[in-house]
Amino acid sequence: MNDTDTFPTAVLPTGRPADDSEPVTPDKRLIGERNRTDVLTWLSRFGWLTSRMTAALVWPNAAQAQAMARRTLTALASEKLIMSRPLTKGGAAYLLSAKGARLLSEQTGLNAESGNALALGNQTHRACSNWHLIHAVQQGLAIVTEHEIASGRGPCRVLKGKQADGLIVAVDGACTWLECENSAKSRPERHKTVALVQECLGAERQVEIAPGLWLARLAVVATNAEALRWMAASFLDAHRSGLLRDSQVADVDVCLLPISESLVPGDAVEGNMWWQILLPALC
Repeated sequence: MNDTDTFPTAVLPTGRPADDSEPVTPDKRLIGERNRTDVLTWLSRFGWLTSRMTAALVWPNAAQAQAMARRTLTALASEKLIMSRPLTKGGAAYLLSAKGARLLSEQTGLNAESGNALALGNQTHRACSNWHLIHAVQQGLAIVTEHEIASGRGPCRVLKGKQADGLIVAVDGACTWLECENSAKSRPERHKTVALVQECLGAERQVEIAPGLWLARLAVVATNAEALRWMAASFLDAHRSGLLRDSQVADVDVCLLPISESLVPGDAVEGNMWWQILLPALC
């Protein structure tokens, strides 16, 4: 898998000398350089990020995370290592420049590419995917971003006619397939998601999506209740018609993750498609 198990660290370790003297204080300049490299790395992996997303990835526990992210992004932009584009509802998205991609490749060996030709796409949908994956990173989990998958740098691009909006990878290689919903999809599109669960999930199945990686769960992450309700209706129909077993639906997690016009996430409400949605509807 291309760089999907390489994750930037926010700070340098503070070791203790062998003679038990006072701990060595990391050089602030070295920390700053590490943070700059981390910002470039995450931009390469996600394609584009807002300043809030950058802060959550590089300074997840810092009280002044927003200020540090803005300061670092401004400095990188002044050196022409990154560029910004306006978002539809205000604010900016940050992307790697050609110069930044070259520097990152030289420093880390990553196959970094400029975001100059990258389209921002459906910004709310991408923000939904980004924030859900960022939360997984903050929990110490490995991820594959939607950008990595779409650009052919993920472990797989299409499975059963579906392209993942991201992957969350456990230590044992078990993957959660991310399906983001920003609006009610057509019935045929929803059926593709149901078919993926029908053919690839279940206790007796271990569908390999890449060497050492197998599909274990699917997570439906919706920015609004209507989109989630329509997806749940398709799962209910499939279950009632016998296409899906109880255990397969139980392998589907759900998350309601509101995204504001400025692409800021609201409080997430998480549950399970079987236990919290279908089973109460069937009782």
